[in-house]
Amino acid sequence: MAIRSLAGYPQPVGEKYETYVDIDGPVSYANTGTFATSGQQLNASDLGFGGFESVETLTDASSDGVNGFIVVLGATVAGATNLSKAPPAGSPGDVAQSAVIHWYTSPALGAEVANGVNLSGKYIRLRVRAV
Repeated sequence: MAIRSLAGYPQPVGEKYETYVDIDGPVSYANTGTFATSGQQLNASDLGFGGFESVETLTDASSDGVNGFIVVLGATVAGATNLSKAPPAGSPGDVAQSAVIHWYTSPALGAEVANGVNLSGKYIRLRVRAV
């Protein structure tokens, strides 16, 4: 998976960082038939960070306009999540170590891409706030 930061990023925002990245689709998409274990995992360490505060989509479709996608912050393709329960009022929440990108056959998010489909010729753009 190739990850390219846009020119001039990452930038400090207080004690955190913000970056815009283009992430190539996988050569062979992993669709196990179960949402919790399908998708393309992105780790904060892949971008050189300790954790994600947020990962936001900036468009509804892949670079070629064919595929839609969603990002699930805190998920892994192992079916577990590193999300913790909500912190007590006034306490900071934990950052996520990973996120999973789920690719769909259209921007309307109808069906998830089939197992083994090559998505490496396209990319998606994300805005990431990290620590």
